[in-house]
Amino acid sequence: MTDPRREGPPATGDHPRPLPLRPLPPRPAGPRPGTAAAVGERPLRAEGATGARKPRPDPGPLRVAFGLTGMAAATALLTAFLVPSGSADAGVSTTSQVVPADAPAPSVIHVRRVVQLLPGQTAPPNAVVKQAPAPKPRVVVVTTRQSGAKP
Repeated sequence: MTDPRREGPPATGDHPRPLPLRPLPPRPAGPRPGTAAAVGERPLRAEGATGARKPRPDPGPLRVAFGLTGMAAATALLTAFLVPSGSADAGVSTTSQVVPADAPAPSVIHVRRVVQLLPGQTAPPNAVVKQAPAPKPRVVVVTTRQSGAKP
């Protein structure tokens, strides 16, 4: 299997010798097919002084709006980072319950903690121990067929 387009000695091994590069054909003069000039539409770009361009809107007010928004965001972040958490509540007025001066303050606050003991552990002294409810027995019904029956 020889290719008449190949030049030089035949290639050795599994990789064939690449084909030599040929020059490209010259391009035809005139507009290329498929472009706006070839189809008959107006050209895509304005040509010099003949095509009047539409004036662009002024970007100034939008830049000012973005700048003010950025400054407000930066101020909010700096305030959140620099103001201590205790002083944030100082300006907020809250309603509190009025306690008469002659009423005694409670001296003992009872805290009830529930602890589950593992098997073998004992409860602390003076602790009330409640027994955990026994689990309900599960009834499992197993039906078997005869040992030679077809399903």
